[in-house]
Amino acid sequence: MSRAGPSAARPFPVARRDSGPGRLLRIAHRGASARAPENTLAAFREAIRLGADLIECDVHLSADHVPVIIHDETVERTTSGRGAVASFACSRLRRLDAGAWFSSRFRGERIPTLEEALECARGRCGLNIEIKEPSGRRRRAAPAGRAAADPASVALAVSRALKRTGFRDLVIVSSFSPRALHAARASMPHVRLGFLASRSLRGLRAAHRRVGLYAVHPHVRLAALRRVRLAHRLGLRICFWTVNDVRLMRRLLALGCDGLMTDDPALFQELG
Repeated sequence: MSRAGPSAARPFPVARRDSGPGRLLRIAHRGASARAPENTLAAFREAIRLGADLIECDVHLSADHVPVIIHDETVERTTSGRGAVASFACSRLRRLDAGAWFSSRFRGERIPTLEEALECARGRCGLNIEIKEPSGRRRRAAPAGRAAADPASVALAVSRALKRTGFRDLVIVSSFSPRALHAARASMPHVRLGFLASRSLRGLRAAHRRVGLYAVHPHVRLAALRRVRLAHRLGLRICFWTVNDVRLMRRLLALGCDGLMTDDPALFQELG
């Protein structure tokens, strides 16, 4: 990997639209996952229909290094298969049913590749791409050289997919892992980065100094005025997840948040 800094790197596509000052960023968590099976094109199309600004999705690598959209490290919960995502070639993952677990109406939905998700969203909404880092147990069990255990490989695959598709709508690449955020910055010098947090904002300032963040994405349990103010003092947007209650959405807006993630983007229409 080149050691050249961002100024020497190939420019990354610039987003055509952003949330703008005072405008709520409406984010569909794993697509419209309350209405269609999460992380499928059906959920993404429904989120677009309901007016989402961004679709949040999760990326893992297949055994043959193709970035695919699925939340878990294993396929059991949301498909007809069994085993680790990283143990399947993409062609085998594509044969699994990723919709019937949710409803028979979605039987035959497949695990999409990242490029398919980008093509689905092109010109319609942006993507918030979460880079997953395998758990310690999975990392120790992975064969030597298995890319799924390496955030740098995932980040590079995401970068290549964005460049191949020429995607120019808003993209945020997010992760809980500082290592993954650093890898994303190395592969994508100009992409917007999001710092995910579930228990505290510890490490936020250090991550911002190191990689230059665009946003912080805390779990809704961390909602507090002091954290909103901290984010804004750092020049960051703050987007809470996962918010599935309109009254709570209104309380978070009153705190000054910049974005909300929900399983049901139809709720945004109730905000007026």
